[in-house]
Amino acid sequence: APETIAARAMRRRPAALALAAILAAAWIAYSLVTSVRFSSGLARPDPECSSAREVSICSHQLKGMASLPLNDATHPRDGSLAGMTAMWREGITCFDVDGVLTSDGVMLATHPKRFADATGGARPAEMTLARARDAGADEAGFPTLDDVIAHFASLVEATAPDARPYWWRGDDSFARRSVNPRRRGRRPAAPPLTGPVLCLDLKGDALAPAHATRLVRLAENSGVGGRVLVYVYDGGEDDAVLKALATNHPGIAAGLGRRDWDPTHLDADALRRAASRWGATNDDEARRDEARGGIAAIVPSVGFDARWYEAAVQTGLHLVSWVVDDEWTLRTQLARGVSGFITNEPGRMLRALRDTRIRCERKNYW
Repeated sequence: APETIAARAMRRRPAALALAAILAAAWIAYSLVTSVRFSSGLARPDPECSSAREVSICSHQLKGMASLPLNDATHPRDGSLAGMTAMWREGITCFDVDGVLTSDGVMLATHPKRFADATGGARPAEMTLARARDAGADEAGFPTLDDVIAHFASLVEATAPDARPYWWRGDDSFARRSVNPRRRGRRPAAPPLTGPVLCLDLKGDALAPAHATRLVRLAENSGVGGRVLVYVYDGGEDDAVLKALATNHPGIAAGLGRRDWDPTHLDADALRRAASRWGATNDDEARRDEARGGIAAIVPSVGFDARWYEAAVQTGLHLVSWVVDDEWTLRTQLARGVSGFITNEPGRMLRALRDTRIRCERKNYW
């Protein structure tokens, strides 16, 4: 009897099912290998997206007001407390502020060169506060560091809880946390900052134990002790500022400043030694979370090579680089896994970072 159509279909069905199963298995395997979400390291991660979501933008010396996308035609002055407020409202909550000392012991929030430009070439140590005000370093553009700390504390207190990014937690901006399982297989990166940060870069005679401890005491009394990062540039066993902070204010974090043009800063192994001496390594993360303080961050210039940055990331400390003022440098720093970056162009970098995040979201990276 001739074979019926139904019989032929039944005879071919196992082969069709086997082919379908093979195609489905191949598709699943391809998805697992190429998907960022489920990759176990076989897929090549996007180096920029690995850090873009949680990276912090830090204002350099409260500059770059003209770059902010403000509706008001008149932008606040560079260096002003009004400028800090304007940046905060745009989502920039990390501030790198320099400090110089006048001859009568007052700390101004400015860089020595900016002070000289405003006062006709004078050095801060040559002028009292009153003379500096008369010479051009007025209160609006050159506030005291005491006023900056108080203003920063008021901004932190006024932030609505529902406006905080999801990775902020507690009152410690340098808390470390375990890596999300979804991030396994992605490019190694430094831990994100877990809250707003005020970085204090004390210049010249201002970088002394007495001045540093007075400022951090003010920060602690204002409720932002866990948000302050004091820069040091030695990091050795005899670092007087680090010793004073560790003894009198163990909850205050220090940032180890590194300059790529300084030959003594090129040694990547020194980062590991400093981390083990004053801070934490990946092996003692639990201890670091229980007791803040010591070196919590490395603060390098952008001129170091990728290998140096890789060693910095491996210390397990936060990593805040400077200065990032263009899109190419931004992409480079994101690829190197920084926690944050310091910029003179906060508005421009804010727009560039938002564009990067949109691109990563469209790729379903997170």
